[in-house]
Amino acid sequence: MKRLLILIPVIFCLMSFGINFETTDNDLQTKAHASQKNIAIYFCGSDWCSLCNNFKKGFLSNSKVDSLLKNNYIYYIADFPQRKKLEKSIVAFNESLAEKLNPEGHFPKLVIVDEELKIKTVIFQSEEFNSAYSKLENNIKK
Repeated sequence: MKRLLILIPVIFCLMSFGINFETTDNDLQTKAHASQKNIAIYFCGSDWCSLCNNFKKGFLSNSKVDSLLKNNYIYYIADFPQRKKLEKSIVAFNESLAEKLNPEGHFPKLVIVDEELKIKTVIFQSEEFNSAYSKLENNIKK
């Protein structure tokens, strides 16, 4: 019982820092359905992919894009690091998403899907900023 009393505040604290606890497709889908939003999944290799880092700096970190993703999508980062260790459940979840939505293994890749995980659009690092931003705007659920 003491462990539970200690664990509950720790979980709430981690959640307030934006720690992502989604570990199944169903969690993302349920959240998307409940909030009436599409899902944006960013496939990247955070500690080895220079194109991913450029895409993050040049597009995803842009204040307009960041705001759009946070306010209008369920945003999930499916990271595939080589040096950094992730929890096994997160690795398994990311791999299951990649199997369905990024079987080619392209990095970086931002995939917009609906709550049924049907692909609506894909944004690659090579796209011009305005074109990529328009894709995000056009796929906001109204």
